[in-house]
Amino acid sequence: MIAGNYSLEELSKIGVQEAVSFQPRIIVNGKGLIKNAAEGWGIAPRTAMGQRADGALLFVVIDGRQPGYSIGANLYDVQQIMLKHGAVIAANLDGGSSTVLVKDNEIVNKPSSQYGERYLPTAFLVFEHPEQVQIDNIWEGLDPSQIDAAKKRTQ
Repeated sequence: MIAGNYSLEELSKIGVQEAVSFQPRIIVNGKGLIKNAAEGWGIAPRTAMGQRADGALLFVVIDGRQPGYSIGANLYDVQQIMLKHGAVIAANLDGGSSTVLVKDNEIVNKPSSQYGERYLPTAFLVFEHPEQVQIDNIWEGLDPSQIDAAKKRTQ
């Protein structure tokens, strides 16, 4: 995992084949960049991705905006969780109803959306044996002008 501001040419030179854009970086070289809770962008649902020195990827998913269940966290809280688990690099991803954690085809978190599930253009897929998995392109054959983001796709 690398995080920073790179041009397409720079990413190509270092062999990056897939990338996503997200911010802010919350840990670089094992040091937290968010100094305190006041710098943490307020309490909200949060999602972050990080990596330990041994290469293991870490994900943090925190539901929020649901009093009595979970109010969420700020970026300082997320950073502290990542540091506790050994992250040497980490960045904030989109939270809120954009965060859906699925295991064995079941949603295991409680996204904060009064409208239910929504289309999500990005997914991080984690498999114990990725070489044994065949992933179909669910977008294949779709005409983007025919996608209604207010409706979920069934397959």
